Amino acid sequence: MTTLRNWFRTLPARYGRRTLIALAVIAALGLGVRAVAVVHPVADPADDSHAYYALAKSLYQEGSYGGPGFKSEASSDWSPGAPWLYAGLFVVTGGPREGSIRILEALMGVGTILVVFLLGWRLGGRWPALLGALGVAIYPPFIHSVGEVMSEPPAMLSMPAAILAFLWAWDGKSPWRWLLPGFLFGCTAMFRPEYTLVAAAFVVFAAVRWAWQREWAFGAAAIGLMLVALLLPILPWTIRNIVVLDRLVPISTGGGKALYVGTFYPADGEYQRVKAILYERETGESLPPQSQELAEVDPTPLFDKVAARYPELPRDSALGKIGKEDFSKYFGEDPLGYVGMTVRKVGRMWSSGVGEFMSTTLGRVLQIVLVLLGIAGLVLLGFHRRRLEALCFATPIVLVTLVGAISLAAPRRNEILMTLIFPLAGLAVSVAATALSSGRKWSQ
Repeated sequence: MTTLRNWFRTLPARYGRRTLIALAVIAALGLGVRAVAVVHPVADPADDSHAYYALAKSLYQEGSYGGPGFKSEASSDWSPGAPWLYAGLFVVTGGPREGSIRILEALMGVGTILVVFLLGWRLGGRWPALLGALGVAIYPPFIHSVGEVMSEPPAMLSMPAAILAFLWAWDGKSPWRWLLPGFLFGCTAMFRPEYTLVAAAFVVFAAVRWAWQREWAFGAAAIGLMLVALLLPILPWTIRNIVVLDRLVPISTGGGKALYVGTFYPADGEYQRVKAILYERETGESLPPQSQELAEVDPTPLFDKVAARYPELPRDSALGKIGKEDFSKYFGEDPLGYVGMTVRKVGRMWSSGVGEFMSTTLGRVLQIVLVLLGIAGLVLLGFHRRRLEALCFATPIVLVTLVGAISLAAPRRNEILMTLIFPLAGLAVSVAATALSSGRKWSQ
């Protein structure tokens, strides 16, 4: 307790009183705009929002992951981290209410503001920290997500926190520090399974460091502790999946579905277009991809129909197999066209975001400018030999973009990564402003 009090007392000395006041104002602003989303949620939430709430509700009321409204295979398409978190919230608050989830999402948003501030401080001090925090506070997709029930808000907190903890452990001299980044990476993977690759990459980075320095005993202890903490949130669910699904599924089964959608060339690899085509095949009725009528269609029976092509396989395995067949077919018939589709998928992933505002011209321009500033920030880190920070920021961005290029590259996939783009963009803006105003070089 004394250590904690001393930590708070030294905050003004470490960050500056005016900086802390500005951060408090930014955090209050972020909480305020998120409170509006809590009171006025999204009128037509996405299919995944309904699924996550239904899964959390069934965990709370029935103790099952899915309940009668889900098949065991279909329910496992959704990553379990968010439903378990929200079910635990229901236990604390005494009932399954979406409003409780939105309040929690708003509070996690404030936590994300603080974590991004610390990341920005690591990159370049006051201005990258404050600019990054301000971006997180008012970025429209982050506010929009509070109005739904999704897995992104907790992952937006845990992923940058994991990188911050990794850098903290890297700087320390105790192997026990490595428990924290391991656990946070494990939690992030439970929220969004594609971040399992990111977690594995960071384990490799740490292992290479200790091997290079030939500190075998310390390195083995640090990596061992990191792996134990990483597996702690994942392993129990993996065992559950072996029992329920009768095969090894570490986190979720949605990979096959994502691969099928992402390789569906006639729909340009876009989920809503795939859904519209499947619906037309099934009913003969054509619905526009972005229409409210299509949004209200339950997609599960449509994908079940596709998976029925291989009845001997589990649903997700069948969709994955069809996705691989589609890749071979479409790439073989038109390789340049397929590469063009892949480029367009990645472009859509990074040039837009969730919510109505990001679909406007102004929203798209804002998104593209932010991404370009983030790239500039990465270049600055490399130019000034900040290799560790550059590697830690670039790795999730590159790996998750590659996953999107191969499979489904919806704009929502960039949402978690934007928590890294903002401090990088803040660094680029602050360096440019310093250079223009005084000609001084960045020396942080």
